[in-house]
Amino acid sequence: MKLTYKNEQDIVDLASDVDNSAVCFYPAESELAHKSLASLRSGDLDQRERPDFEDLASSILLEAMAVDDHPRPGKKDRTRARESAVLREIKELGLKVHKDVTVTASVSSGLPTDQDHNYRAYVEQFTRTVSDHSRKVDAYRKERPGFDLGFLIFDEATAYYETLGAFGRPGTDRPHLWFADAAFVDVMRQSGVDCFVWVTPYKLLRTADAGEIPLPTITLIDVALLEQAEPHVYSAQRMVSAEV
Repeated sequence: MKLTYKNEQDIVDLASDVDNSAVCFYPAESELAHKSLASLRSGDLDQRERPDFEDLASSILLEAMAVDDHPRPGKKDRTRARESAVLREIKELGLKVHKDVTVTASVSSGLPTDQDHNYRAYVEQFTRTVSDHSRKVDAYRKERPGFDLGFLIFDEATAYYETLGAFGRPGTDRPHLWFADAAFVDVMRQSGVDCFVWVTPYKLLRTADAGEIPLPTITLIDVALLEQAEPHVYSAQRMVSAEV
């Protein structure tokens, strides 16, 4: 028994089933972006050691990684610790569960929301994780010269909005479009890869007036097109998690 989406294949399986209505292309559609989406859905992605996946028929390589928005004071992640504790508790119950069964643990860290889900932590983790993998780009490309290389991001962060505080009228808070956020776009531009496949299954945004705001579950980003993008700049001190 293990946690869901801790294996790279689980992430590909999730992405392959996402409906077109939950797919976004940023800053625009492109041949590479559509090829990457088709590859995810084709079943032709084979798991390998480095990078994580290859599609020989489509000449695509994908390296998978996970990010979240949990602050780690003292390098300890309270949410991850609680998830591990829940798994131990289930095992201690003595239930007969097949070893391949996966569990999605919806747990509370016990922390206030701004300490459990934090925009600054989100940006820092994304930057660090992508930058760490970017240092290996040359090695990835040597595995299959001429192939397109993409980063597959499994993003466990909540949705965010930028509040205008006491100066804003009710209902004027700005939803956070993570894929168009200048803080993230700058990192993607410098990554050295050709595309990003950004999977965000946990982002949910509701407003009192409009109800639920549709957000994409997958965003495909052709890095070459980011030069023509006009990313959004958000104020870090005004960013608030939608999970309250």
